[in-house]
Amino acid sequence: MKKQRKWMQAAAGVVMSVLMLVSAFPVQAQSSTPDILGDIGSVKLYSDNLSPIMGTTTTDIGQMINYYEAKATYPAFYASSDAPTIYDFCRIYVEECEAEGVRAEVAFCQAMKETGFLRYGGDVQISQYNFAGLGATGGVPGNSFSSVREGVRAQVQHLRAYADKDAKEEEDLNNPCVDPRFIYVTKGCAPYVEWLGQNENPNINPTTGRGYGWATSPGYGYSIVNDYMVKLSTYSTYTTWYNGVNYAAIYNPTYYLKVNPDLASLGGDGDQLIAHFVNHGMNEGRSGSSEFDVRSYMNQYVDLRNGFGNNLRSYYLHYLNYGKAEGRKGTGCNTLQGYVTVYNGVDYSAVYNYNYYISMYGDIARAYAGDDIKTLAHFVNNGMSEGRQGSAEFNVNSYRNQYGDLRRGFGNNLKAYYLHYMNSGKAEGRKGTGCNSLQGALTVYNGVDYSAVYNYDYYTKAYGDIANAYGGDEVAVLAHFVNHGMSEGRQGSAEFNVNSYRNQYGDLRRGFGNNLKAYYLHYINSGKSEGRKGTGCNSLQGALTVYNGVDYSAVYAYDYYTKAYGDIASAYGGDDVAVLAHFVNHGMSEGRQGNEGFNVYAYKNRYADLQNAFGDNLKEYYMHYVNHGKAEGREAK
Repeated sequence: MKKQRKWMQAAAGVVMSVLMLVSAFPVQAQSSTPDILGDIGSVKLYSDNLSPIMGTTTTDIGQMINYYEAKATYPAFYASSDAPTIYDFCRIYVEECEAEGVRAEVAFCQAMKETGFLRYGGDVQISQYNFAGLGATGGVPGNSFSSVREGVRAQVQHLRAYADKDAKEEEDLNNPCVDPRFIYVTKGCAPYVEWLGQNENPNINPTTGRGYGWATSPGYGYSIVNDYMVKLSTYSTYTTWYNGVNYAAIYNPTYYLKVNPDLASLGGDGDQLIAHFVNHGMNEGRSGSSEFDVRSYMNQYVDLRNGFGNNLRSYYLHYLNYGKAEGRKGTGCNTLQGYVTVYNGVDYSAVYNYNYYISMYGDIARAYAGDDIKTLAHFVNNGMSEGRQGSAEFNVNSYRNQYGDLRRGFGNNLKAYYLHYMNSGKAEGRKGTGCNSLQGALTVYNGVDYSAVYNYDYYTKAYGDIANAYGGDEVAVLAHFVNHGMSEGRQGSAEFNVNSYRNQYGDLRRGFGNNLKAYYLHYINSGKSEGRKGTGCNSLQGALTVYNGVDYSAVYAYDYYTKAYGDIASAYGGDDVAVLAHFVNHGMSEGRQGNEGFNVYAYKNRYADLQNAFGDNLKEYYMHYVNHGKAEGREAK
């Protein structure tokens, strides 16, 4: 609206005589039957409830937006400006007015009047960012500004100059002065909106002889109040905008209150209501609009479930930012379409199928049926570690049985087998099913290869206790053989029997005695390569006759001694070291006969010189024969 500079002396005189009131004007409280003092043209003049320019703002951004959008569409011109949306535009008005103490509804409504709700069309062009016709008169376009904020600031500062007698200098403003006409205003000459019209302003300019004011058109200030501010006040304060984002596609404040009665306490505050929806309602899956149901949207689009999982907020934002524009449906789908295979960005389709999984496991179906996201989450977080089969195409036990290299890498970490098949195995052509027995069982433990004395299949078949305890776990079975089985003399392979090996080789018995594990290790490290036999010998060969450096072969033979004395055979049979030790430490003193060629009693009775020397010390007779008697040719039986 252009400022008009016309004399209306008669009107000014009337205004001077009747309008001297300085009360605050809350628009909502305007008298329904005001005292009409007189008319100037078509403008009615009132004696009360004048609207102050300065003071507390009684509107909010939501109400301003609702009012504007009922009248016009926000110009695309501003898309690249500092106010790309109507929300940003209104926010700037509120911020700039708050900075200078000007009521935002006054400045905003004046701008709507001057620009025709930002349609322009007069001397001032939209590119000038001049929202109140500053400097525009009769064909002169007026001032131009660099941005929305600068244009709004100039208007607000100009209003303050009219309304605040204390804003005498530019330094009195709270923001740097951008109003080029600030210095020309008589400060405080129009504290009320109604007085912005020169015809209605009772303060007369002695120079011109007419009222001070913003514009010369009749009823200018009253029009701002009655045609704009009053109407603004009738619009809802509820808003679909929050922090610069318009949630109208998924949020309707009236609907939100209706379907969420627990939020009734927020019903009087539109900002709090939408804040609840944005910060809590979406995360909770609350319905904000009849046009969008988050469960329906989830059900309908498996690509979104694969991407967002149970992050409900993401579905709302997707529809808001993309889905609606893509033509996706926001309602009407009550059953799952397709099934999720992606969890935390990983696609498990190579080892998982929703229908297969719930058909295989009743506990899963009962717990999660109808929720493919939670079902997949169970498979990933629990099922794989438990070895559950998620697809007809992959069985973890078969995969583990088939590939020894994987077992050696993963051991009993079942989940690792699933992940290997997904990430590498399937592409390598490895089979995911069809193998029921262990292939290429492990024989290496702590860097040692036990294959010369150990075979997984043989060991588990030979010993049921091992199969029951560790069957299927080749690492545990081999560990048992190495750490216990060898020391216990268990046979780990058809190719090696420790008792046979021990029977066969006296040199080993003399070196290892009863340390059974040492025989296995000898065969692994030396014996096999030396050509020694690991099986086939059921009796002791080359039984030991030397004990503590003394050779007792003249009086002792293992086979004779064990056959002659059943108690010895029962106690030590098969252990020629122990049998010889018994003979030396006990048997001789007891007079036991150790071989066919020596009888201690015959030897004693035959030789009086020995009787005189040894008396009844039987062991001395054995030792004499070993050390002297046999060499002297004495008879010993």
